[in-house]
Amino acid sequence: MALDLSRAAAPWRAARAGNAARYLRAFVLAGIGTVLLIRAYLGMTGYPRLGVGGLHVAHVLWGGLLMGAAIGAATILYGRPARFAAAVVGGVGFGLFLDEVGKFLTQNNDYFYRPAASIIYLVFALLLLLGRRLRNRTAPTRSQRRADALDMALGGIVFGVTAHQRADAIRSIGVPENELDRAVLHLLEALPPGEETAGRPWRRVADWARTTRDRLARRRWPIRAAAGWIIAQPVLFLVIGAIVDGGRRRETGPAIVAVLVAVVMTALGIAGSIRLRRDRAAALRWFGIALSIDLIVGQVFKFTLSQFGAVPALAADLLLLSIVNAAQAAALPTASSTSDQAR
Repeated sequence: MALDLSRAAAPWRAARAGNAARYLRAFVLAGIGTVLLIRAYLGMTGYPRLGVGGLHVAHVLWGGLLMGAAIGAATILYGRPARFAAAVVGGVGFGLFLDEVGKFLTQNNDYFYRPAASIIYLVFALLLLLGRRLRNRTAPTRSQRRADALDMALGGIVFGVTAHQRADAIRSIGVPENELDRAVLHLLEALPPGEETAGRPWRRVADWARTTRDRLARRRWPIRAAAGWIIAQPVLFLVIGAIVDGGRRRETGPAIVAVLVAVVMTALGIAGSIRLRRDRAAALRWFGIALSIDLIVGQVFKFTLSQFGAVPALAADLLLLSIVNAAQAAALPTASSTSDQAR
């Protein structure tokens, strides 16, 4: 047994999976959805207590079980579907665990500890930033592309691969440069065909959302709506805060920071609006910076102040930032072609 463990543990080397950003995004979205569903359910049912006598079955226990199941699936099963399922199940378990962070940080096990909402938000925000960094890293090397193709082939040996999966894997290898490349291509071509049934509804929804976002990014009114949202942040903060808090006294420190962020956003929004007609690219950069500041800094304190009442404002930030980023990406070819024509 000791010999087997030593062989498994040494040497310690690891390579990043080609779909790492996708798996991490699935993990985070499953966790976020779990926290929101738990909070909504508990709020509607009056925060029931599961257990009798002095016992209370906290949902952090279910979270631990699901995270253990996810680790087990990723450990003993081959293929990308198993890894994706482990990411989703693990994300649900992590959401169940993180939802009770207030109990872990307070002596009286206070589930309603006010900074807990901002801590939950900050953890998921950092994970999303990590996923974005993984997605935007430099192009993978030939060895990484070859490993990704073989990773896809592991599940395909048993269950087959779709024509789309086979074509993507062969395209990632490209022109074979050595015997190993040719062996991988031969394996990909020899894999049995599989039916493309799993994931179709999700892919259609994702394609529809992407198409709709790109269509909105090409129009003027969504960008103007983003500018209006950014400029109106101080007023929105006061109005929404009054509605959500119901006139309760705010924490002074988080409120001051949230107001300062709102003022900075308004300044950036005004600067971008002034440039919108004569320099659209610069205006979009200002809008993107303003929304990013709110997501990275402002929302942390807004969740402390308004708890999960800050979720709608967060959704608006994410939607508008997605549209602004898509508009920036669409403007890049236009800008380059204009400069070429000027030359």
